[in-house]
Amino acid sequence: MVQTKRRTVAVIGAAVAVLAVLVGVIVHVNRTADVRVRASSETPTSNSAALISGSDEASSADVAKRPVVWQTDGQTRGAWVELTWSRPTRVDHVEVRAAGDGSTAFTTATLTFGGAGALLLTADETGDAVVDFPGRTTSSARLTIADVPDGATSVSLAALSVDGSGPDHGSSVTAQATPTAPGQASALVDGDVAGGATGQEWLAPTGDPTAEVQLGWDSPRELASVQLFGPSQTTFDPANSAAAPLHGQLVFDDGSTVVVSGIAGGTGQATTIAFMPRMARSVRVELEKTIPAAVIGLREVVFHETGTTPPRWPVEDGYSTSSAAPASCESSAVPVATPQVGRLTLVCPSPSSTVDGVATIVVAADATTELQVSASLGLGTAADGAVQPVASGTAGADGRATLSFDTTRLPQGPLTVQVTASGPAAGSTPALFVQLYNSAGIAQPAAGHAPEGMTLQWDEEFTDPLSITQTGAGATYAATKPAYWGTSEFGDAVFADPADGAGNISTVGEDYLRIRAEPIGGRDVPAPYGQQHLGGILSSLTVGGGGFAAQYGYYETRMLGAPGAGTWPAFWMLDTDSATTTSNSSGEIDAVELYGHNTAGSCHALHNWVDGEDVGDVVDCKEDNGFSDWAMSWHTYGVRIVPTGAVYYIDGKQVAKIDGLQDHHSDPFFFMIDLALGGGWPIDLTATGNVSDLYVDWVHVYT
Repeated sequence: MVQTKRRTVAVIGAAVAVLAVLVGVIVHVNRTADVRVRASSETPTSNSAALISGSDEASSADVAKRPVVWQTDGQTRGAWVELTWSRPTRVDHVEVRAAGDGSTAFTTATLTFGGAGALLLTADETGDAVVDFPGRTTSSARLTIADVPDGATSVSLAALSVDGSGPDHGSSVTAQATPTAPGQASALVDGDVAGGATGQEWLAPTGDPTAEVQLGWDSPRELASVQLFGPSQTTFDPANSAAAPLHGQLVFDDGSTVVVSGIAGGTGQATTIAFMPRMARSVRVELEKTIPAAVIGLREVVFHETGTTPPRWPVEDGYSTSSAAPASCESSAVPVATPQVGRLTLVCPSPSSTVDGVATIVVAADATTELQVSASLGLGTAADGAVQPVASGTAGADGRATLSFDTTRLPQGPLTVQVTASGPAAGSTPALFVQLYNSAGIAQPAAGHAPEGMTLQWDEEFTDPLSITQTGAGATYAATKPAYWGTSEFGDAVFADPADGAGNISTVGEDYLRIRAEPIGGRDVPAPYGQQHLGGILSSLTVGGGGFAAQYGYYETRMLGAPGAGTWPAFWMLDTDSATTTSNSSGEIDAVELYGHNTAGSCHALHNWVDGEDVGDVVDCKEDNGFSDWAMSWHTYGVRIVPTGAVYYIDGKQVAKIDGLQDHHSDPFFFMIDLALGGGWPIDLTATGNVSDLYVDWVHVYT
């Protein structure tokens, strides 16, 4: 049976009532169709609601003759118009009609559907974007300007429609791409990434500094990621020892592009780039030598559609550790930390020891000091995450207090309890955080808060031994902040090389990543700045260009800890160009930075760097972020990179929005998780034997 589709977009006539004007947001409502139109701003003479009237003039081939129906009041990148339907509506077609001249044009925009994902739209030579896409049901659609031509001072449109008038795409089926390239093009698509096989290798004609390959489909596909496997031959540049041999860009048939900052040589991991989904029938991969002696070649190219998580390249080796059960913990035990007058210090057990059932900890304190032990009861309990007392006691004449509590009603897995002085010493004695691993207890809900409709592009659960090497060679992750010269450091702790066997960065309990800060001690570890401690970092981008990054992604992790004055855990992102020789600038998004002297607060930031100098930063630090103590309670920390900057979340609730991301806003960004020390604050971990642990449950990235 053939059905005729009806346009579902509302038509708003000349009689439009302006019902509300919010701060910086213009709202129009059509009472007949019950559709609300909102805009971030508009000039007094324009009317965003009239954009969907569909006048004949709005489709004129001569853009200059089109009426300017909506014009922003000086906004460019980040300006938006949103349509909201009164009931869920099926849509599969969008038309954005430009008006005016180059000073009011746009080049790309994002179309974000409520609970149904997003698409990147690219203006054609007339300034329009007309796209059919797989149907989806939504109650809202927001058009956000992502990029404008140089010199643009505002954005103007003649018409906007989001409706159900597109052709029937049928079911969403992943299609095999047809490769086009000089030579053996079939080698580009003959592999099995999940099976660890790339098949034959495609090589460009020798002598050319650039080359390109193209993949095409017989109908438009909603593409969302690519995996590029570089040439099998490795190439070394003495001037830039860690430079990737190749770089380039993806060029889609709608004219949009995505930067490919580096493609590694050898036989290991792919360069995996997730991007804002877009409709395409063909994609050209343009390749250029970073190293003049490099061979231009690809072992495999795989594009994935919306709804598909790119497969991980299989690895065999990794690092894991376990929290050992403590020896008998008694007041006579040799103390983990040297006792200090006026402070609480840990006697036993050692940090992150396993406990089961009834846990016993011994704390050193001034004689007669009254003590209280508190813990988070976790989610899914009557208290639902609240921190409550679980034990109490008093230090004896020997300056020791033995404190026992039931762990079966506390969260399972990594567990941190807080010991505080009560009575006369309350308020003058710093709290002591004791980290344990609870093998009993209550399993905790661990779901994330990704926006509905986005595609999961990276799924790390830390259930397997951690695939990591210092540079990322032969592994999934790098244990450094990647740079074109190799590894790099920051802070007051050396980022541990997993190969040294210290176990500072590994999976634990077949369920968590643990990064430990501790003294270097007698280890033979280079300390270029005289650091006294080891810390750790995990990067999704490897030295030399491989690894994972995402364009306009939502990044989220679930973390616990690490307590102690001077600890500096962070979950953050850099654009991929920052690790290459192709750019002297970079963009940085700090989803969260935590500082151990204040376990109630958090910082969220955005930085723009040029030649190593911060040329534009916005830092939002909250002394009390309104969430439970991050040393004792698990939290999710998320950030969504948008055309103007980033939106920050804790436990799914927005806590900050920062604009000002400059040159690299549309580039892919890779993520890092680290436990550094310092960050401008004094370091004092002596109360726990100079040890503090950061635990990470998972990392997810969506586009």
